[in-house]
Amino acid sequence: MSAKEKTIASPFSFNLPTLILLLVVLIPVVYTVAANLQQPEPAPVITRVTNVAPTEALNPNAVIETALKFTALNPNFDSYFKLGLAYYSAANYTESITAFQKALKYNAKSDLTYNNIAAAYGAINKWDEEIDASQKALAINPNFELAKRNLAWATKMKSKK
Repeated sequence: MSAKEKTIASPFSFNLPTLILLLVVLIPVVYTVAANLQQPEPAPVITRVTNVAPTEALNPNAVIETALKFTALNPNFDSYFKLGLAYYSAANYTESITAFQKALKYNAKSDLTYNNIAAAYGAINKWDEEIDASQKALAINPNFELAKRNLAWATKMKSKK
């Protein structure tokens, strides 16, 4: 037997394509195993805000007072708009209308503000004013569905009068 015949053929040959295929398979496997061995992040701790009493947070007068302070410090569209929302949620519709009208002085093209004015007028059964405010909202944004519904509602309620 010659020396060439005595060498045993290896069942695996590591040529370049085999080596690349081996790396392509092993790298994701090693990464997945390593990623799963890491400690998971702890769950976030939810803490309760303690600087506001729960009854104060739900008190509409406290909300209005806060909105008034904010508006006094920074009179702009957002502050008057939020003040109008605070008055509206406290069922003080006349003050709500006044605040929304002041917001319009900063942004006369706010369809949402006109719609909120319409809703406040509707809450106090002033149908003509609600119709007028709804029409102004729709003049700014003809696709404003809520303003369309408010206009239809006010028109219906006015006809019942």
